[in-house]
Amino acid sequence: MARGVLHFGIHRSFVITHSHYENIDLATMSQSFAPIYTDVELDDIEEEVAPLAHDLSTKIEDEIIPLRG
Repeated sequence: MARGVLHFGIHRSFVITHSHYENIDLATMSQSFAPIYTDVELDDIEEEVAPLAHDLSTKIEDEIIPLRG
């Protein structure tokens, strides 16, 4: 189940990215980023994108998580 959620989340991220950026290089996005960046650089990236990712997840959560009533 955890693998399914992981794959779904990544797939959804690619779909959203591709829908917003016409010339995005999805093949490059699919590569591992670990060898390219240092831990400090990854921490800086995480700090920069965290609020933006939170905003996006809040906006789409109604599509992902069904309402219970």
